[in-house]
Amino acid sequence: MPRTFRATDYTLEFVADLLAKAGLLSDDQRRTAFARENVQRARLLREQSSRGSGRALRRAEISPIEVLASFKFPDPRRDAEVVDEDKATQAVAQAVGVPYRKIDPLKLDAQLITRTLSRPFARRHAVLPLERSAAALVVASANPFDRELFENLRGLTGQDIEPVLSAPSDIHRAIAEIYGFRQQISEASDQLREAAPAEVGNLEQFVNLSGIDAL
Repeated sequence: MPRTFRATDYTLEFVADLLAKAGLLSDDQRRTAFARENVQRARLLREQSSRGSGRALRRAEISPIEVLASFKFPDPRRDAEVVDEDKATQAVAQAVGVPYRKIDPLKLDAQLITRTLSRPFARRHAVLPLERSAAALVVASANPFDRELFENLRGLTGQDIEPVLSAPSDIHRAIAEIYGFRQQISEASDQLREAAPAEVGNLEQFVNLSGIDAL
C-alpha cells in the first residue's frame, strides 16, 4: 500500500534525496546541505527579518526548497547554472506527481486572491489562489503534502482544491505585491474620501477593472 505523506514529511532530507535521484545533487552536496541546514535557515530568517522593516507579519516556515536553493549548488546538467528554487521545485513536483506551476505575476487575478484568502492566512501557509473553474480552485502551494491546508481551503471556499507546486519565493513575492497593492489603494481611497469623495468611486472602479495590471 502506497505511503500517505504528511506536511511534516516535507523535509530537507526528503527533498535532497529526490533531487539526488533526479541527478541535480551529488552525495557531497547532500551531505553539505544536511550539515549546514540550521546555519542556512538562521541566515535566511535574518535576511527575511531585515526585509520586513520591523513589521511582524508571520509567514510560513522556511521551505526545504528555499534552504537548498540558498546553497547555489552548481547544476550538473548545465554549465554556469545553479540549482535554484524553480529547478528544485519542478524536480520535486515531477517526483511526487503534483503539477508544477511557474507563477507569472502578470497573469494573477488580484480580486480572486484577495477575496478568497486574507493576507495573514496566505503568508502563514504559503498558498496562493491562481484560478477558479466550475470544477475546482487551483492553488499554488509550497508544500505538496499539506492535506490539512487543502481540506481547510475546501471548507472555506466550498470548492474542490487542485494544488500545484510553485517556488516558495515566487509565492511570497506575489502575496507581498498583491496585498501590498491593495493596501496602498485602500490608503489612497481613505485620503481621497477626505479630500474629494466623488473620486473614490472612480479609483475603486479603476482597480476592479485593472486588477494586478494596475501595478
